[in-house]
Amino acid sequence: MNSLRYYYWSFLFTAFCLIAAGALGYVESGTVGGILSVLFICSVLGILEVSLSFDNALVNAKILKDMDEVWRRRFLTWGILIAVFGMRIVFPILIVAIAAKLGPIDAITLAATQPDEYSRILHDAHTGIAAFGGTFLLMVGLKYLRLIPFRPVNPTHRIA
Repeated sequence: MNSLRYYYWSFLFTAFCLIAAGALGYVESGTVGGILSVLFICSVLGILEVSLSFDNALVNAKILKDMDEVWRRRFLTWGILIAVFGMRIVFPILIVAIAAKLGPIDAITLAATQPDEYSRILHDAHTGIAAFGGTFLLMVGLKYLRLIPFRPVNPTHRIA
């Protein structure tokens, strides 16, 4: 059995993206240097994304081994949608929309037409993003080390 067949669509998509990156480099610069520059940047970002995804794959495999087939499929489907599209596309646009007091469509327009301004707004929001992310990771770590107990929320319990 040839295990490379499992990666057919991934290789095809990667090739398509690299061709699109080369085309973008040509459109933007019109030179071979521009094409190679954009290809290099996209290749490095692709390798970085794959290498950083390995740790998530290990955690996901540990979680998935105890799930039945239906929940595995749901976990993978929704997890990929939320991780890839939600956190890498939707979340930054929402941050810029909230920070700049814009609507989501205006934030998308800003990202497409004024990338320097979009980048500045996103960079200015870095402190809040880092504080939220750091607190979240601290809570996950403390729970993992069992330094804080995990208590599910009881929706019928009322605080007097």
